[in-house]
Amino acid sequence: RFEDVIDRLPSGINFYRLLAARPGLTEHLGVILSHAAALADQLARRPALFDGLIDASSFAAPPDAATVADRLAEGAGRLSYDERLDRVRRIVGERRFALGVQLIARHRDPLAITMGYAAVAEGAIVALADAARDEFEAAHGRVPAGELLILGLGRLGGMALTHASDLDLIFLFDAPDGAVSDGGKSLGATDYFNRLAKRVVAALSVPTAAGALYDVDTRLRPQGEKGMLAVRLDAFEAYQRSEAWTWEHMALLRARPLYGSEAGRATLEAAINRVLRLDRDPAKVRADAAAMRADMAIHKPPAGPLDIKLGEGGLVDLEFAVHVTQLIHHTGFDPRLEVAIAALAGARLIDAQADPDLRLLSRILVTSRLVTPGGGAPHPASRALVAQLCGHADWQSLLEAHDAARQRIATRWRQVREAR
Repeated sequence: RFEDVIDRLPSGINFYRLLAARPGLTEHLGVILSHAAALADQLARRPALFDGLIDASSFAAPPDAATVADRLAEGAGRLSYDERLDRVRRIVGERRFALGVQLIARHRDPLAITMGYAAVAEGAIVALADAARDEFEAAHGRVPAGELLILGLGRLGGMALTHASDLDLIFLFDAPDGAVSDGGKSLGATDYFNRLAKRVVAALSVPTAAGALYDVDTRLRPQGEKGMLAVRLDAFEAYQRSEAWTWEHMALLRARPLYGSEAGRATLEAAINRVLRLDRDPAKVRADAAAMRADMAIHKPPAGPLDIKLGEGGLVDLEFAVHVTQLIHHTGFDPRLEVAIAALAGARLIDAQADPDLRLLSRILVTSRLVTPGGGAPHPASRALVAQLCGHADWQSLLEAHDAARQRIATRWRQVREAR
């Protein structure tokens, strides 16, 4: 990996002088190349990322989403659309790399890093949606009193992304009946916002000269891949009330409006809250969730005993236990799983140990995405580092804590799904 970096540097002799003068820099580089395969691969592809290891600001606390969006939007008026996309890709790549380095160098708790990844992604969504909208309006104008809304779900909605997470998004729009855009190439509202949503997806996912950005998953929208990409807000609520499956309401429990006016996002959040508070048959919710989890086990089996998400007693089982409890008792509604668990524990609907179990497995997950991106156990030389990053003295201690947490989660999920 070191050779890969050297081969792409413009001046190797300056590089060696820099390492000789900055022993701490050499140590950071050694840790990355030895233990963090995902970061090492990035560094080999883009040696310019090495500059971030020199800049002390790269080790600052992760900024919030609004700060990231503002930074990405700087100077947008002077750039073409393609230049805006390239600039966002470059800066986001640098921020994600810096967050990974903060994690692997033990500068910050892995849980803070997950929130940092989410803030960077949300900022990118806002900046690129604005860029796509500006470009689209130049040709098609605006829909009077209309707007695009973007809903984040899953780990993005829950502000718990990893280095490798994709973005689960639902595109919605609000516009008066019969509204059309006022540009030279006028479009009806439905066609307008569906075409704009496609532009936003492309802005987030299509590789440019500056590289790739995010994988975007829009399959959680009404009717899945068969449905329209962007759905009218009132139609979305009507679908959720009368047609959606239990698993779709479970997905809404981690939904968070990310893009749109403040009023539009508030309206969307209120609609989601009304759906989540619908009367439900507890037995049906449990049966539906159990059937869906069993189906997942068949079609998405765990990669091995250390599959933190999909294995028995993993994060998916914990999420299912929490979501079923939320839907049945109409409480603890918050897209952040740790906040939801705190509310449920306060209401004595889940045991207090659920929170430390979530935190332990989440730390293991975000760390493993950097150290062992292909899954499985880390290389023996990396195990002590992984243990320390997850708050344990050694690998054996971490394994014992992991096994105990998985057993508690499996028991917790079984109790929830079999309750009468």
